[in-house]
Amino acid sequence: MLQPLSVRLLLAVVVTFSSLPAATAEAPAADNGIDTLIVLGSRTPITPGELPGAAQIISATDLRDTESPFLTDLLRTLPTTALSRSGGPGTLTQVRIRGSEADHIQVRIDGFKVNDPAIGSAYDFAHVRGPTVEAIELLPGASGALWGSDAVAGALHLRTPTIDGLELRAGVGSRSTREITLGAGTTTEQGQITMIADHYDTRGENIAVGPGDSDGYTVTTLNLRGSLDITPDLTLTGTVRGFDASVEFDPTAAPDFLPVDGDRESDIRRVISGMHLDFTPTEDWRHRLTVEALGSRHKDFADGTATDARLGRRFRAVAQSAYAFEHAVGGSQQLIFALETEQERFRQRGQATDFGDPNQDQRLRQHAGLVEWRATPADDIHLMAALRQDWNSDFSNATTWRTGIRAALPAELGVAWATYATAVKNPAFTERFGFTPDTFQGNPDLDPERSRALELGWTRAFLDDRAELELLWHRARLEREIDGFVFDVGTGAFTARNRDRNSRREGVEARVTLRPDAATTLTARYAWLDASEPEPAGGQIRELRRPRHSGAVSLTRAFANDRLRLRGDVIWTGQREDLSFATFPATRVDLDDYVLIHAAASWAASPRLELFLRGDNLGNENYQDVLGYTTPGRQVHVGFRLRP
Repeated sequence: MLQPLSVRLLLAVVVTFSSLPAATAEAPAADNGIDTLIVLGSRTPITPGELPGAAQIISATDLRDTESPFLTDLLRTLPTTALSRSGGPGTLTQVRIRGSEADHIQVRIDGFKVNDPAIGSAYDFAHVRGPTVEAIELLPGASGALWGSDAVAGALHLRTPTIDGLELRAGVGSRSTREITLGAGTTTEQGQITMIADHYDTRGENIAVGPGDSDGYTVTTLNLRGSLDITPDLTLTGTVRGFDASVEFDPTAAPDFLPVDGDRESDIRRVISGMHLDFTPTEDWRHRLTVEALGSRHKDFADGTATDARLGRRFRAVAQSAYAFEHAVGGSQQLIFALETEQERFRQRGQATDFGDPNQDQRLRQHAGLVEWRATPADDIHLMAALRQDWNSDFSNATTWRTGIRAALPAELGVAWATYATAVKNPAFTERFGFTPDTFQGNPDLDPERSRALELGWTRAFLDDRAELELLWHRARLEREIDGFVFDVGTGAFTARNRDRNSRREGVEARVTLRPDAATTLTARYAWLDASEPEPAGGQIRELRRPRHSGAVSLTRAFANDRLRLRGDVIWTGQREDLSFATFPATRVDLDDYVLIHAAASWAASPRLELFLRGDNLGNENYQDVLGYTTPGRQVHVGFRLRP
């Protein structure tokens, strides 16, 4: 629970800042258009009414209302996602969309790719702090033709905040948790700049099933975002974002290979920097040059001694041109052309043994070209098509495409859409060259995985737009899937190989949103999923860590002229299967379903001071996302926010 000293310090800071003169800057805009522009459904932003698909939006208002310390709390509310966290805060957190693999989602921050080459080109969601993000957009479905490798099951975009003035957020909570976020920004006629510094630390949980010490977690995030209008038709925007995290965890020892109490730690650092140079000579022509760089370092310790390290590097450059025009038959149209080049590096350092030497340096080069076409032949019909060609230095090239239509149905029966697309996932450095030569030997001859996906959807508003219903069905086939648990008799170790048969995903998603008045929003979501992979002996078997049923209900209510805001989330994750390595071969075990209840309240005590209270897992549910790893029980956090 809350520590008395921390509470006294928190109250002292509140009183001190409340007595300061009010800032002259205006309050930041609510959502800055995130509800009216989709940045992932096309290479140029479009409105939801033009998108053949169903983007999931978590707005700035949602983030404020939930007061979520990490994005994972909100991602659980989306039925398209299955979240697996290996214990408490900071431990590996994977997100699977529509039954896909954890490395089949491409993640972007302010338009820059942040998938990490050092961890299989996946993205660990454990370290994304809620106060450092302003809005989230998730586009489920194969998006490789637009965004390249990793977007097999979808793409997710994070937008960082824009602040005008000074803003301070601080809080304390259960398990000696402390957090503080300081933001500062200014806006002029020439541009805008925002700086954010965020720190979070907690005593954490004992993630081992048996007795043991708590495993602490600390993360510090720095974010700089700005824009500059060089000329009326030339704009430069950029972001530099980095974090440094320290995660304590327990080893998985034989013979059960479940976590037992021990002294293990990972230090993780990642920095993404990039800029967009936009040139708009006319309203019809828009050009963009993007340059970005990512660097990451993962260093592991056992009993205070460094054991190994992995480093990832990526450099990307993109040139894009968009031309809009009118046609007598096709109506309003747009053509988009883009050329991309990318270079990745992977470095591993560790202790050589009789089984092999893990020290290695690898490099990969990729080039791509794409064309996208969008058309609106009538007011209520929107068409799109995209074609992409990737050239890879170390494995086979790939061609991907995406088509879609969105149209209003007759007699005001709502709106329907359909998309059909392909995507690829390139083999990762870890699959091709391996992490631990004594137990895993990589396969440098792997080919990219390929996916074909179909989506049909429908939505309609009711009760004078106070209610909305959305239904969709999706189906995908994953070809040449990389199996990383193939036992090689010749070497006596596991390796990775492309499968000869396909994995299958099929599902139904439903959403109901009710807005009985301007102060109340109720959203209920449900998803049914059938995800399977081929068995060695023939047939299909259920994919691991994917619930067949999942859902969430979220309620937001405002009182007292919006000074008091309440938010509640009830999240249900159905039964799943996981592997127990206590036997050889590993056996399947069931993970029970669970219900999480989160609630938050915020009170505007003055125009500048806002107090908040948040409760997580209020039912004190005892659950596991990964076999053997316990997860946090009931927690309470309190804090304040001072803003312009």
